[in-house]
Amino acid sequence: MLEGLFTTCPLLLEARLAVVMEPTGNTLQAGCQGNVNAELEFRGVAAHSARPWLGVNAIHAAVRALRQVAEAEPHEVELGGLIFREVVSVTEIAGGIANNVIPDRAVCGLNFRYAGSRSPDEAVVRLRELVGPAGELRVVSSSPAAPVALDNPLLQRLRAAGDLAVTPKQAWTPVAEFAAHGLDAVNFGPGDPELAHRRDERIAVDDMERALAILRRFLS
Repeated sequence: MLEGLFTTCPLLLEARLAVVMEPTGNTLQAGCQGNVNAELEFRGVAAHSARPWLGVNAIHAAVRALRQVAEAEPHEVELGGLIFREVVSVTEIAGGIANNVIPDRAVCGLNFRYAGSRSPDEAVVRLRELVGPAGELRVVSSSPAAPVALDNPLLQRLRAAGDLAVTPKQAWTPVAEFAAHGLDAVNFGPGDPELAHRRDERIAVDDMERALAILRRFLS
């Protein structure tokens, strides 16, 4: 996402700290999780739904296989004194063509958020372990995690400018892209992360004003 910007504006690579304006509730959220998006496909044999024993129901196969994913508990990983929670979720599912046809194909979307203790390749291996042997797993995209960089002097100055709490970033953000170029970065901005992607997602004006005041103190 930022690669083109690094190319056209190489001065960015001389930055001592990048502040990514993510919604963090005006806290400092350090690091970020890695993100794997994948598809899990199940194949069966089509048949008339009045005679299901003549076919193999791909959706039934998916339901049985996904139980292990659905029951997987968050796995906590401590990095730099902060707790990141690794989680895997089924985010999409599609299959079937009509109510009187046994489906011969079902495809599920999977999302795995992992801590910076894993490389992208290790994350894919872990996802395969969580899914098990059923179905065909295809990785659609993979974005690495970012380390926790709390020792940066400018980050400490930003923290002091607003007496800010520090928490882990329980998501992927462009902090990882800065980290890939050897640049320290942190997430900071108004907006409640717990409202992300909800229908009532919003940012209070007071929170925006506080974030602006903190950044002004930091820069001055």
